Amino acid sequence: MTVLVAFATHSGATRTLAETLAAALRADELEVDLVDIAEDPDPSSYDAVVLGSGVRIEAIEKPAAAWAQTHRAQLAGRPFAFFSCSGSAADPAKGGTQKATDTFLARFPVSPVAVKNFPGWVLMDRIPVHERVLLTSMRTPTGDFRDLPAVEAWGHEIAPLLRG
Repeated sequence: MTVLVAFATHSGATRTLAETLAAALRADELEVDLVDIAEDPDPSSYDAVVLGSGVRIEAIEKPAAAWAQTHRAQLAGRPFAFFSCSGSAADPAKGGTQKATDTFLARFPVSPVAVKNFPGWVLMDRIPVHERVLLTSMRTPTGDFRDLPAVEAWGHEIAPLLRG
């Protein structure tokens, strides 16, 4: 069984989550290709697809949303899972929810077999100046909030769902 793990990242945190997820799926004996959305992978040759996207200013990455819309028919025809990565997901007040994910999925015509919002990082040296100003004005906490064991656990959890 082949799985495409496609991701869109802005500062690199989503890539690290996608790598961890791919390793967990491989450990569960799935054949996994890990591909950046920038390479425009064709999902039609895979049995299942996982899409991961960073979150920027309350929206998933535009390339991820555009790729998903372009390939919605192929995604609808196989098990599909989605995850997001953002520094704000570390906020306990959010209770694991993410406005960007909810908005994207509400407008997307494919129902995923699994969805997860993971904390990422907010590292000012990896963020454009105009976004730094906004994040600073919002008093956004900075740091590396990734929980790679949680990503690995989710990979093991969704492996049977991706098998269908």
